Amino acid sequence: MGELTEAGLTRRLAGDWGVSLDLRRRSVIGSNVSALKGWGARPGASKRVESRAKEVEKEIEKVGREVKKEAVKVEKEAEKVEREVKREAVKAEKAVRRKARPKKKTKS
Repeated sequence: MGELTEAGLTRRLAGDWGVSLDLRRRSVIGSNVSALKGWGARPGASKRVESRAKEVEKEIEKVGREVKKEAVKVEKEAEKVEREVKREAVKAEKAVRRKARPKKKTKS
């Protein structure tokens, strides 16, 4: 991991490039650091990274569409609940008014 850090690479990027990682090793070898710096310049590595980036972009778009669909569903459900609450409030108000009316006295 020290060599990755010195080369200015993240673990994920190195994995995308196909670099073999030994997470237990702590030594830093200068030739390995320089090799890591040049690794991304290899044509195959950049194609893999671009391919992976496109896959990630497609997945992000897919998730974005799903989120929008769910947002529309939630909004419709919220409107439905709001209408129901208003109906119940009107019913409650009518019931209160009925009880508040003075009762007519009947002659006995």
